[in-house]
Amino acid sequence: MTVSIVDFMHNADGQGGLAKANKFSVMITPPSFEKQDVQADQIQFLCHTAELPGKQFSTVEDRIYGLEVMKPYAATYEPVSLTFYNTNNFSPRKFWEKWMDHIQPQGSRNMRYYNDMYGSIQIYHYPEIANETVPGEHNYVCTLNEAWPLSIGELELNWENQDVAEFTVSIQYKDWSQTRQTTSMLNSSDMQERTKQSKMNQYASYGRGNQRQTTG
Repeated sequence: MTVSIVDFMHNADGQGGLAKANKFSVMITPPSFEKQDVQADQIQFLCHTAELPGKQFSTVEDRIYGLEVMKPYAATYEPVSLTFYNTNNFSPRKFWEKWMDHIQPQGSRNMRYYNDMYGSIQIYHYPEIANETVPGEHNYVCTLNEAWPLSIGELELNWENQDVAEFTVSIQYKDWSQTRQTTSMLNSSDMQERTKQSKMNQYASYGRGNQRQTTG
């Protein structure tokens, strides 16, 4: 079935429009640390790349009348990666190093009790018409429950590289839960007006593009 661009966008707009991958933020809630010099709200805005987690089932083969049928028996969750820009005072790096030192103090090398080592991480997504990428403007939030840093990636230094330094943290968690934003914000007259204006701009853009293709 052939669908015109205008019909495609109209149908997509009926579901809130196409989601943009760059409209997100993260909120980090660590466990209680001793002498925590860097707070989460000082570094979480520096997360420029995140992943919404997946989910899969572990399976076992069950033979039924000569047929092998795969059946699920447990849910499994792969680690999620968060990538941060580093700053000259190394606050993002120090935050995650402190969390890992909290899990296994360098002095004793004894692992902390599990209930004392995890926190939670929320990954928020926002519609294109959101005024700001702050909670309350979001349309979806995924919470990583019982989250803790599994690893901190290397931070490459190079005399020939003048790019901003960055590093990746791998996050392990028990499971995840998701919530869609259903507050009055999404149904307000302001939001409806912004949605209407966004649609008009999109249709005008596609109309000009089709006109150029026709006249060319």
